[in-house]
Amino acid sequence: MIYGEVGRLADEAFGLSIRQAENAALLAVAVQYAWLELCFESYRSTSAAVRAELGQQARTRRLIQRGVLPSIAAQELHIV
Repeated sequence: MIYGEVGRLADEAFGLSIRQAENAALLAVAVQYAWLELCFESYRSTSAAVRAELGQQARTRRLIQRGVLPSIAAQELHIV
């Protein structure tokens, strides 16, 4: 009787350790996803800032080509 109980408890302990390992693996995957999202978010914001700067430079260049003084064109004025 005791030997059967020990075997059952050993099986349960083994099952619990497997579930614990599965949970640890899932947690590691979740941490990786969170870290990647954080990295990609910084890249997205940097990319948006660079695109905005390039757009501003293009607008300034077009205004200069139309005859607006460079100092005025660089002031981010919107000429209608």
